Amino acid sequence: MSFNLFFEKENKQNVYVLMHYDAILQKEMPMPDETINGINTATLEKRMAVIDWKNAFDFDTPKQWSLDDKESWNNEQKIESVIEYLCELEKTEEGRAIAISLKLKYWAGTPYQELFGNISPLKNKSEVSQRFYFSDGQTGLSADEAYRFLENRWLEKQMQAKRKQTDETGKEGNHANEQEPTGSGLLRKKRINKRNAIKNNK
Repeated sequence: MSFNLFFEKENKQNVYVLMHYDAILQKEMPMPDETINGINTATLEKRMAVIDWKNAFDFDTPKQWSLDDKESWNNEQKIESVIEYLCELEKTEEGRAIAISLKLKYWAGTPYQELFGNISPLKNKSEVSQRFYFSDGQTGLSADEAYRFLENRWLEKQMQAKRKQTDETGKEGNHANEQEPTGSGLLRKKRINKRNAIKNNK
């Protein structure tokens, strides 16, 4: 779960008031352990897990660099190597899907997300979100209540996807069944007509 809170300044009292918040429930997608283009996906994920990506993509905050700061330079090298590996993965169709999954898992919500490529299709499959407003004199939904609400939305989304898949499978089956009787019916008519013709000849 992640939350984005939106405040507005109230000039009369010179305070900031919480107007609404966005709650996002993200479900983890299964990550295969395989090697593509010489890159092991499980090892790459472990490397991504230890990096502070929000800090890595924070280009607005000034950072002090020193030649003696080995830790910072090592961290930059790790980030650079991960990005290179992701680019290598994206050269194949299978690797591209895994690269998008990793980006969505570790980069979603970070600044400059528009630089990461198109992660929207997978994002739509793996998360649900809702905006909750606060009215004057009302408490509003708590984080726990928002979580339960989104869990219910997620289950509903999964049920709709299964229902859609079942309907599409059923339509394919119906088309196949519709075609089969047509051929069988014509064959049956020919057989009957042939039998009747034999009887008339007798």
